[in-house]
Amino acid sequence: MNTAATTSTSTASAGSLTGSSSGPSSASGALRGAVGKLVLDPPDATVFAPDLPHAFDTHRRPWILPGGKKLAVSLLLHAPAYLDDVPDGALKPQAMQGGVGREAGEPRHGQVARLSQWDFGLTVGIWRLLDIAGECGVPVAVALDAEGVQRMPGLAGGVAARADEVVVRGRAANVIVATGMDEDVERAYVAEARRAVEQATGRTARGWFGPERGQSARTTALLAEQGFTWFGDWPVDERPVVLEGASRGLVAVPHPLECEDLFSLYTRGLGFGDFERVLDATVDQLVADADVVGARHLGLSWFGWVLGQACFADVAERFLRRVAAHPDVLLATPGDVAALAAAS
Repeated sequence: MNTAATTSTSTASAGSLTGSSSGPSSASGALRGAVGKLVLDPPDATVFAPDLPHAFDTHRRPWILPGGKKLAVSLLLHAPAYLDDVPDGALKPQAMQGGVGREAGEPRHGQVARLSQWDFGLTVGIWRLLDIAGECGVPVAVALDAEGVQRMPGLAGGVAARADEVVVRGRAANVIVATGMDEDVERAYVAEARRAVEQATGRTARGWFGPERGQSARTTALLAEQGFTWFGDWPVDERPVVLEGASRGLVAVPHPLECEDLFSLYTRGLGFGDFERVLDATVDQLVADADVVGARHLGLSWFGWVLGQACFADVAERFLRRVAAHPDVLLATPGDVAALAAAS
């Protein structure tokens, strides 16, 4: 096994989603019109995201969605494959959730009770969530990794036939990108993962979501270099952000941690009822904020082995039905959200 590497890392009742019809207020228009950097990095600073523009609400122009919608909602389903034996020289996370007990360190070889829960997401969970999204009329992006599509060709074929967008998710759930990786090694990691996913699915993939959201300081530049148009790792904003500099042409499509099932239900330890209330409250607040600062985006990041379990599936179904019926919500894939941001 390898040396572990660290990765970068109001209340409302269920059913309370509400809609309104007014647009951004004119009171803050003057401030929003002043677009520019508010924070300048000192020359000796180590900047993790050097190509992220530092212009924030209310000092930037409001984002405008088609049809006057106030909130774009995208759904990204993760179907990662977990490696029991990590190859020599690969970087792996120090901790992984899942399985029995409260210990969250990287599982030792052969811990079937933990490792098989990840496989449940591929055999059952991802398909249950795809069924629910389809019944609710919600477009879906599915993130696949190289290990999963090579080991389970039926996974690639099934996802390719049903997903509205295919996203690349690196090599495996526990083989990550991290600071300290050689540049050529990282470049090859990205290229090989993309090649595997595209060959297995027959689909072109323009989006990236790193396993464990792991990155180095140059990852976004490498993604832009290889023709990706968006990535979902950074919970950095409430609207998509077009990057600058070496990452020009790439859009950060945020997926907030609090609305990710794995993070909230396992890391935070929320009950599933509380998680449903968090989702509803987030939508209500973002729609209200749009009247002040312009349209918002909510990226839902859900795992087949978490919300795809029978005990959690009704949370996904109830919430997606409410969102799909919301008059102020635009349903889109993350790639569509990135395209809207790049064109604005």
